[in-house]
Amino acid sequence: MRVSFSQAQKNDPGSRSGVKIPYSPGKRKTSKILWWSILALVFTPLAVLLWNIFAGWIFVTSPGMITMDSYAVKAPESGYIKDVFIKKGLDAGAGFTAMTLVRQPSPEILERIALMKAERDALEISLKQAKPLPAISTKAADQNVVFFKKELETMKRLMDQGAATRAEVNLAEQNLRSAVAQRGSLLSARAEPSAANDIRSRIDYLERSISYLEGLNGSSYDVTLKKAGRVQSVEVVSGQSVRAGQELMWIADPATVKVTAYVAPENFAKIKLDTEANVVLPGRSKKIRATVQEMPTLSQSTPGGLGSRTILSSRSVTVYLSLKDPLPDDRIVDGLPVKVEWGLRSFF
Repeated sequence: MRVSFSQAQKNDPGSRSGVKIPYSPGKRKTSKILWWSILALVFTPLAVLLWNIFAGWIFVTSPGMITMDSYAVKAPESGYIKDVFIKKGLDAGAGFTAMTLVRQPSPEILERIALMKAERDALEISLKQAKPLPAISTKAADQNVVFFKKELETMKRLMDQGAATRAEVNLAEQNLRSAVAQRGSLLSARAEPSAANDIRSRIDYLERSISYLEGLNGSSYDVTLKKAGRVQSVEVVSGQSVRAGQELMWIADPATVKVTAYVAPENFAKIKLDTEANVVLPGRSKKIRATVQEMPTLSQSTPGGLGSRTILSSRSVTVYLSLKDPLPDDRIVDGLPVKVEWGLRSFF
């Protein structure tokens, strides 16, 4: 059996056994593109991972978030919400009427009203059943006052004539004062007893209290803001019943905006008071300058979902930074994630 090789066929990949294959070059280009696409798809995550690790060794960064001081506005009384004039994201000034609350007495208030009514009725019955005291005559006491007054005048006249002593005049004055005091006590006894006065005062107090508490039912109360701020959330809607002390809304103060950074323990050693950093906002290339406003005192677990680094420490040091540049209004969002750049590791 004889085997022969043709050098021309060997060097011409576009033909086989003398037959030309016209689609081979085009097929080869498509295959190359697909091959390189597969390689890029496979190795891109690895390249990103290596870049993050490499950048982490050169640049010191920390995840963080925008934070603001906030406070809750609570219902002063029980009732239901009639109107809501405020909405989330609104910048409202101090004294702004946020909503109208219609008062509804709580079960405790209704029970208190019932108890006061029962006490009032009982006191009125006791006052009606009380027997009046018999009239007291002051005729004898009046005669005693007249008698001792004449006796005092007589003793003074006799003393002027030398027929009476000073001791006798003093005794006459004492007798007159006693007679006047006795007459005064009789007049007080003729007046209405103090117990009856106390009962009537108590009834008047109960009447006023009952009238006030019953007047609360159905009256409205305007809930206003004590300080200016931005509405973070509104927890109630029109027609909703609320109880005293329930949270109605949360108000944040944009003037207190700051950045909370979560620094890895290995990077914390070089952070000092007034250390400068750059805050990178999401979706923006502009950087905001910031400084450490107070020395950290808290270490905690690193919140998940922050930053763009692939590897984060399980625990971090909470660092608060004050902004040196103004923050754009559309980025003053409590909890907005940011990245804090501290600088090159060799110079940090």
